[in-house]
Amino acid sequence: MTGQPSQQVFLVPILVGTDGSLKMSKSLGNYIGVDEPSNEMYGKVMSIKDELIIDYFELLTDVPDIEIAEFRQQITDGSVNPMVLKKRLATEIVTQFHDCQAAKDADEHFARVFQKGETPDEVIPIGHDGMLTDELTKAGLTKSRADAKRLLTQGAIEIDSKKIVEDIKVSKISSGSIIKVGKRRFAST
Repeated sequence: MTGQPSQQVFLVPILVGTDGSLKMSKSLGNYIGVDEPSNEMYGKVMSIKDELIIDYFELLTDVPDIEIAEFRQQITDGSVNPMVLKKRLATEIVTQFHDCQAAKDADEHFARVFQKGETPDEVIPIGHDGMLTDELTKAGLTKSRADAKRLLTQGAIEIDSKKIVEDIKVSKISSGSIIKVGKRRFAST
């Protein structure tokens, strides 16, 4: 329009979230928070789809373009396991928001807990009085009882590596049992 001061526009690509389809957004629950603990941040990066690795390198890291081009070629010709590049990506991102030691610790934690299936160091204790869904919600492991019930029906809650699909009283769970809620949250009785 005439008579208006000139305007400038800054365009950037939209970063796809960890779900692999929608833009990254806290409201959609597919985001990696800049203030999250290093283990959580590392785990979320490791959960992205392989197709997003290069985009994440380009948009979220300071890795030189020539090196990213090498990564792209390695993915195309299949000469690298995408897990290797994801670990590098996760390390780069955690280092930016925490430090090198936090990235190294997060890598070791990921390998121990998710690749080797060992119990993590930080396990949240839950109460013994009520139903499992109630106690998981009280401990902050689920957003609500409805969320806990949804996770149950989806088979996303395990007790001692066995999926459970019905709500049970916590008092019936063996003392010292490890409860896995979703992919990255752990509790114990």
